[in-house]
Amino acid sequence: MAINPAARFSRVPGSVWIVLLALVAWAFYAGVKTGGFNIPIERLPWSILVPGFALFSFVHSVVLLGHKRALLLFGLCVTLAFASEYVGERTGVIFGPYYYTDVLGPKIAGRIPLLIPLAWYMMFYPSYVVTNLLAEGHPVSQGTGTAWILWISALSALVMTAWDLTMDPIMSFHLCTTGSIDCLPAELDETLIGHPAWVWINGGEHFGVPRLNYRGWLLTAFAVFVAYRLLERRIDHAPWPGGVSKVMAVLPVLAYGCMAIVDTWLGNPKVADIHLISPFAMGIPFLFAGFTLFGRIPDMPLWPRKAP
Repeated sequence: MAINPAARFSRVPGSVWIVLLALVAWAFYAGVKTGGFNIPIERLPWSILVPGFALFSFVHSVVLLGHKRALLLFGLCVTLAFASEYVGERTGVIFGPYYYTDVLGPKIAGRIPLLIPLAWYMMFYPSYVVTNLLAEGHPVSQGTGTAWILWISALSALVMTAWDLTMDPIMSFHLCTTGSIDCLPAELDETLIGHPAWVWINGGEHFGVPRLNYRGWLLTAFAVFVAYRLLERRIDHAPWPGGVSKVMAVLPVLAYGCMAIVDTWLGNPKVADIHLISPFAMGIPFLFAGFTLFGRIPDMPLWPRKAP
C-alpha cells in the first residue's frame, strides 16, 4: 500500500524532539554559565533589529491571519502601546517614574522613542501565536466566547510580560547611584557598560526595576489582547495558501524562543543572576508551544501547500 508523503511527515519523530530539546537546553545553559555577552547596548543595531523583527511579525501575520486581521493587530498594538507609554512616561502612574535616554534614537513628541511601539508589536504577535497553541492547540485563535477571550487574553499578557522580566533590567541598568539624568554621561560612549535606554528614577525591587512596571505591562498587554480578540472574531480568517501549516506556524514560535535565548545570553555581569529568568519564564511557553504544534495537531499539514 502506498504511503501518502504528506501523512508521512505529519508528525515529528520523538528522536527529533530529543535532539532539539538538547540543543535548546545547551543554548540556555551556556548563556547562564557564561553570564552573557558584555556588550554595551548602544552598540547594538536597534534601528535594524526592532524594525526587522516587527516587519517579520507583520508579514507573517498577513500570511497566517489575512491582511484585515493583520492590519487590525498592528494598528491596535502600536496605538495602545504608544498611548500607554506616553501617559506612563509623563505621569509615572502606569509603569512607575521613568524617562528615555537617546540610546534608541528619535522620539515621538520628544518623549517616546519611535522604536518602542514597534518593539511591543514585534513580541506581541509571537506571544499571540504561542498562547493560542498553549490554550487552544492551534496557532490561530478558535474561541469566540467573551469569558474565554478574557481568560486567554490574561494568559497572553503573562506570556508577553515574561519577556520583560529579563529585558527591562538589562536595558535600564546603569552605574549611577541615583536616577538623576545628571549622573549619566552627556554623550553616549560605547566603552561604558550599562548606559541605559531608559532610567527608573526611583529604582525598584526587581534588579532596579519597580514592581509597578510589570503591573503596567500586564494591564497594557491585556488591554491590547482583549481589544484585538474581541474584534478578531468579527473578521473572516483569510490566510494565504499554505499559511496554516506547521512549518509556517513555527516561525513566530521560534522568534519567541530566540528572544528567550537572547535574553539569556545578552546582559551585563553586574546584573547578577538575571540570566536565570528567561529559560523558565519564556522557555517553558516556547517549548510547550512547539511540542503542541508538532506533536498534538495531526490534521495540520507540515509543509505549506495549496489547498486541493
